[in-house]
Amino acid sequence: MLLYIFSDFQGEKMLPDGKPDLVILLGDISYRDALEIDKKYSCHKIGVYGNHDTTIEWKETSIQLIHESIFEFEGITFGGFGGCPRYNRKANQYDEDQCLNYVKKLDYVDVFIAHSNPAYDFTLADWDAHRGFKSFNYYISEKKPKYFLHGHLHKPFIKQEQETIICSVFPFLQLVL
Repeated sequence: MLLYIFSDFQGEKMLPDGKPDLVILLGDISYRDALEIDKKYSCHKIGVYGNHDTTIEWKETSIQLIHESIFEFEGITFGGFGGCPRYNRKANQYDEDQCLNYVKKLDYVDVFIAHSNPAYDFTLADWDAHRGFKSFNYYISEKKPKYFLHGHLHKPFIKQEQETIICSVFPFLQLVL
C-alpha cells in the first residue's frame, strides 16, 4: 500500500505526481492546500488537525478527520489524535490527561497518526508547544503500533522505538506498507 503523507506546510509544499492508495494529512495544512490535495489525489484521504488549524480547514473536501477514532483501510487500522500539548487557550490543544485517557482506551492499531510528537526531550518546559505527549510514549511502549506518524516539529526523521517505526514528517513522506 502506497501512502502519501503531508504535514506542516510552512511555505514548503510538495505535491508529487503519482497514484497513492491513501493520503494522510498530519495537520497545519491550510484550507487552500487541503483543497489542492483533495483535487490532485483521487484516493481516500484521512487526517488529523494541527495546532494551527481551525475546524473549517477541510470543509468542502473529502478528507476524513480521524481524531480520537479508528479507521480501517484494506485491512490496516489507523488511529488518530490531532493537535498538540496545551500551551495557550487556542483550539486543538490538549492536556496530557486528555491524551492519556484516549490512548489508554485505544486498542492496538497498525498505524497511529498524530500532529504532535511523542515526548523526545523531557527537559522541555510545560509551555513548550513541541514538548510532545508522554502519553504517546506510553502507547508506543504498551501497544507497539507498527508505525507512529507525526508532524509538528518541522524536522523530518525516521527512528525505531522498540517494534515501532516513528516517522517525523515535514513536509512530505512517501511510505510503502
